[in-house]
Amino acid sequence: MYLMLKDTPILYFDLDEFIVEVIQNDLLPYCLRSNIRPANGMKDILHNIQTVKEYLSSRMLSLSRDNAKQIYAAFQIPQIDSTDNRVNICIKCKGVSIQDSYWIKQDTTNTKWCNVNIRQNNLSDIADISLSGFNPTIATNAICPELTTKGLFRKGWVHIGENLYMLKSDRTNNFVNTKMEILASEILECFENTIESIVYAGDIKNTADGLAVISICQNFVEEDYSFIEAWEFMNYLKRCDIDFRTYCLSQWGSEFASIPVLDYIIINPDRHTQNYGALMNNNTGKIEKLAPLFDFNCALVADYFMRDASDTFNQMFNTKETMRELAFKFLDYTNIKFNEQKFLKILEHNKEYEYIFDRVHKRIEELNII
Repeated sequence: MYLMLKDTPILYFDLDEFIVEVIQNDLLPYCLRSNIRPANGMKDILHNIQTVKEYLSSRMLSLSRDNAKQIYAAFQIPQIDSTDNRVNICIKCKGVSIQDSYWIKQDTTNTKWCNVNIRQNNLSDIADISLSGFNPTIATNAICPELTTKGLFRKGWVHIGENLYMLKSDRTNNFVNTKMEILASEILECFENTIESIVYAGDIKNTADGLAVISICQNFVEEDYSFIEAWEFMNYLKRCDIDFRTYCLSQWGSEFASIPVLDYIIINPDRHTQNYGALMNNNTGKIEKLAPLFDFNCALVADYFMRDASDTFNQMFNTKETMRELAFKFLDYTNIKFNEQKFLKILEHNKEYEYIFDRVHKRIEELNII
């Protein structure tokens, strides 16, 4: 079978026959680039097979995600969280994902990208399963974005008009994570000369569990681009003996440096290496720009409960640097401007969270951002 990028075959593999052949190296996913060896011996062959399996497995929904077992059951998929099972699921659903344009094509089929592209085609609406665990009778079409959507919080995709949106919620009694995600995205709009960030709107959805507060955001991956998670690019640069931080600062300067600074301001401890990244041009295979910041449902939660989390580890580089330490290390590379008038207007509409705004403002003053 072939790993495709849209309608371009880029890798041929047969896991049963231990065959992995690169067709277009410069279009491979970054976790596979410079990671497929010439098959000079059994050690190289086994390495290549394991590398492809790890890639296919990494594309799949983890059983640890909220309501994942219900999603697996809806599609009659064995609930075994092993690499081989995840690989088999990936092949069954053709590995399609909303975040990129890679997919798996069987040798003997004439299927084309337009037939499987879930950014453009109608989706099986299983939002009730994703958000509340409710399991209706549905057509078991294995090409479904829920199977390749990562993260631990309950979430689902829907088409609204011509655009694709993600709905998210959480299990807390007062939907704290969801409410804070919406508020954090509003607060981030008060800063200029930074990386772009996704706007989350709030709504109420009637689910099988009753009324739920949800956050809604539009899909940011355009048709001509694929989202590359930071860990993929980080490991690729390491194989090329290039320092990740140095490279990102040289390419994107203050835009990249603003990430840990903003995360400290909103106390977001969840900026792990799957939660930020870059956008690759599908035609050239080259990374062209940083992806906007997304996923804020762990932000401001410490402020909500009036806890000091500033010395929590920042996960951006898998190091032991705290959020405060990393913010100050990158601060001099930024040119962030703070719009206090906009900040105060948002506060006017969120008076019940005035104590959160006070804590956020103290961190802005601490960083001397004006």
